[in-house]
Amino acid sequence: MSAAERLHPAVQYHIVNSLGWPRLRPLQEQSLAPILDAEHTLLIAPTAGGKTEAAMLPVLSRMLSEDWRGLSVLYLCPIKALLNNLEARLSGLAGLLGRTAQLWHGDITAGAKRQVMRELPDILLTTPESLEGILIGSRRDHQRLLGSVRCVIVDELHAFAADDRGWHLLALLERVRRLTGAEFQRIGLSATVGNPKELLEWLAGHCEGERRLVQISAPAAEIDLRVDYVGSVENAATVISRLHQGEKRLVFCDSRSRVEALSQALRARDVDVYVSHAALSLETRQQAEQAFVERQNCVIVATSTLELGLDVGDLDRVIQIDAPSSVASFLQRLGRTGRRAGSTRNMLFLATHDLGLLEALALVRLFKRGYVEPTVSPDTPFHILLQQLLAMLFQHSLELDPAEFKCGLQRVPMFRRLIEEGWRDIVANLADLGYLGMSDGLLRPGPKAEARFRGLGLADLCVSFESPRTFAVLLGNQHLGDIDPMTLIGLNDGPVVLALGGRSWKVATVEWNRLLVYVQPANEAGRSRWSGEARGASRALAQEVRRVIEDDQTPETLLTQRSATRLSELQGELESTLTETPTRDDDGSLSCWTYRGWAANLVFAAQAEAAGARTVAVDAYCVRLRISAEQLAIAGGWSKIEAIPLSELTFAPLPLKFAELLPQALVHLMTRHRIGQKAATPM
Repeated sequence: MSAAERLHPAVQYHIVNSLGWPRLRPLQEQSLAPILDAEHTLLIAPTAGGKTEAAMLPVLSRMLSEDWRGLSVLYLCPIKALLNNLEARLSGLAGLLGRTAQLWHGDITAGAKRQVMRELPDILLTTPESLEGILIGSRRDHQRLLGSVRCVIVDELHAFAADDRGWHLLALLERVRRLTGAEFQRIGLSATVGNPKELLEWLAGHCEGERRLVQISAPAAEIDLRVDYVGSVENAATVISRLHQGEKRLVFCDSRSRVEALSQALRARDVDVYVSHAALSLETRQQAEQAFVERQNCVIVATSTLELGLDVGDLDRVIQIDAPSSVASFLQRLGRTGRRAGSTRNMLFLATHDLGLLEALALVRLFKRGYVEPTVSPDTPFHILLQQLLAMLFQHSLELDPAEFKCGLQRVPMFRRLIEEGWRDIVANLADLGYLGMSDGLLRPGPKAEARFRGLGLADLCVSFESPRTFAVLLGNQHLGDIDPMTLIGLNDGPVVLALGGRSWKVATVEWNRLLVYVQPANEAGRSRWSGEARGASRALAQEVRRVIEDDQTPETLLTQRSATRLSELQGELESTLTETPTRDDDGSLSCWTYRGWAANLVFAAQAEAAGARTVAVDAYCVRLRISAEQLAIAGGWSKIEAIPLSELTFAPLPLKFAELLPQALVHLMTRHRIGQKAATPM
């Protein structure tokens, strides 16, 4: 019997007669056996590879064959917009078989959530933060809601695993398992990554049952890649407005500020332009995405929010301003094109500055060699352990047996290690701060925890990442989106015109205590400023940039005349940086051109400071220092400086959620471990 013949007869019928599929795609065919056999499975395929149906069809078959009842499937995504995008597809599939799927996230009304609790769906589409909200809601019957879960599907698994939201996710799954009393199936969906076996091990390596990796590579096909040098955002807007008119173009920028600047410049050139980034209101984003799906001769300018699987229709072109942060991100964006029969996958890079040109060329060269970064989870997430302790206190009606907490999480190797290394110190520090108490052997929230997290404050406890303080922007009663307070700098010196949604708005009034900004439409160009948008290149990317400078291996077909000319000029200008010997600048500082990546250069700067140097500047390519010849001689030279161990170095603490509640020794330990981890990883 083939795997397809093992599907429930109703599923087989609807594949042919309702969906009208003559056959399954390769990934969908290969996923059937492991999922039907209840194996923990990781499905990896390029964008638009049919991953959602590859997971859901055999899961729905199991639901029917094994007569699952109640809320039996959790479908977890990293962003609400992706859930909204998937809801119609999943509801449609489930509805064919007499089953239901419902959304549950922060934009869903209280009435809709009460309806979900009254009539449990078979499939719940949610985020980790909303699942946390379900668990810590003391008035909810957690056993009824989540006690029947038989399968969890995690979409865009690589996005979770690469940051602390992944540890939050794993902790939540262990808490759900405590409610079900049995192992449930874990299915991960991911784009191409450099270490798929390790990603599957991260998700389900500690679970009972077999594990299976199903991976499909993109078929060999012609790819149209070009890198142009335009020199500025204004010039990029001119090129976009003139090229590919009549086509649907998706333009990626890697900051909200640049999205706003470019979209304003395009609108000034009479381009039909739409904007998408996380700071826009839900209504604004939905209007833009819907308009973009329906129209043809238009441009949508977006951050990475449109990288994660959202369906924005049949694209003709993808344009990248400067370079994305990784090959994996490049592959996701490239996969947005070439879906229509006879079309070609394509991407045009528009470099607005020299480094953007070099990084774009480096990324394409890495891609052509078949390199994709490994997904590595951040080390020592003590702050997630602390968050889970506080969250479980509220889940368990304000008293918690420490043994229950440890038993719930220590199956995950990382959490077991953290409990062994930091439990006593974390509990003692929370008690000293007034966040924790103990009586009769049970932990209870202290007065500070009660005051901070009771009522609406519980929402803050659901989120494992630090969100910057923002001001809501209102046009009358309409919420347009949010801005960083930096955008309001200079308000006392005169009118401020801000950019939001690709349009300009003059600030009319500000309610500082309520974090509200009231605006009116404006004609002059607005500004958008966001703190924390800078990023540093990885070791692999920085080293490839060096190779771009020192050799002539960049294919001529990749370059336009402008980019070829500028690359030749840069190779001459930067040839002197390829030496390993530090160079003395005019101001007396030393420039150490390492090309090791941002994290490794942070470590090198800290080693130099331990030897008496003062850091002037650090980026992924160069460390500028002030250090005298005498200090260098006392330290024993550069080789001795670079041998100083990580444990002896000091770094500015990373901005981590709940870090102020941790013992400072653990915060510094986390910072050292995480910077050292990135410095050692060829990401």
